[in-house]
Amino acid sequence: MSKSSSKILGVIGDPISHSLSPLMHNAGLACLKLPYLYEAFLVKDYELGDFFKNLKKKHIVGLNVTIPHKQGVIPYMDSLSREARLIGAVNTILVKNKKLYGSNTDGMGYLLSLKKEAGFDVKGKQVILLGAGGAARALCVAFGLAKAREVFIINRTLKKAHDLAVEMSKKIPHTTYNAASFENMDKNYWSFADLLVNTTSMGMKGSKWVKLPLSKLPARAMVSDIVYNPSETPLLQRAKKLKLSTHPGWGMLLYQGALAFEKWTGKKAPIEIMKKSLLEGLKL
Repeated sequence: MSKSSSKILGVIGDPISHSLSPLMHNAGLACLKLPYLYEAFLVKDYELGDFFKNLKKKHIVGLNVTIPHKQGVIPYMDSLSREARLIGAVNTILVKNKKLYGSNTDGMGYLLSLKKEAGFDVKGKQVILLGAGGAARALCVAFGLAKAREVFIINRTLKKAHDLAVEMSKKIPHTTYNAASFENMDKNYWSFADLLVNTTSMGMKGSKWVKLPLSKLPARAMVSDIVYNPSETPLLQRAKKLKLSTHPGWGMLLYQGALAFEKWTGKKAPIEIMKKSLLEGLKL
């Protein structure tokens, strides 16, 4: 399909050349024979204003937003979804009737991937969450909205984990949020956890590995990592050696994308087609 006859979808970020979103979305769009083309847009911080000023001239009808713009795009939105407001970040934009609707599918995409790919439901469960950055915020909100019983946030810096726990406790009071640092965490707590999820860069190439008491996790526990390259991180490798169930990071990438796809097109995302192209892109 020619670019001139297509509505344009895309992802903005910096850097962006590594993004697998175009591969995944274009496979889905081609499968359903929809008149859209998905592109990657390299946008620097200082270019955001001009980018949104010229958005409608480019026939762009929907966008994904990745690092470092998830907070930076908020002032350009006409409306924010509940999730986007609670998280304080946008990863999906719908352009409709000359208005920009910002939402965030990261947390819901993660929960969907857990349910569809691993058969795991967080309702009533105890979660250990490693990290307190942007991804951790999205998951904190998702766990709360899905009625997890407790979320225990562990981070290198105790203050950041504590501040996030306090904020989430105010926003979503029916879920208990607690915090600790890697140095002062109560290792006994691990024996009660149903889910351990890593949102840090730990396990990525060149990153420092923190020793974790995985052997204290109960046999029922699920170990999850949102890092998708490598697909089997050191955390997941060690969990498998302990015969624990594991959940790889590509699931979140796939399902947050599928939710965005459905917002833009109004069509059910062809998950298996998108999954196949994503795993091929990851060389899995």
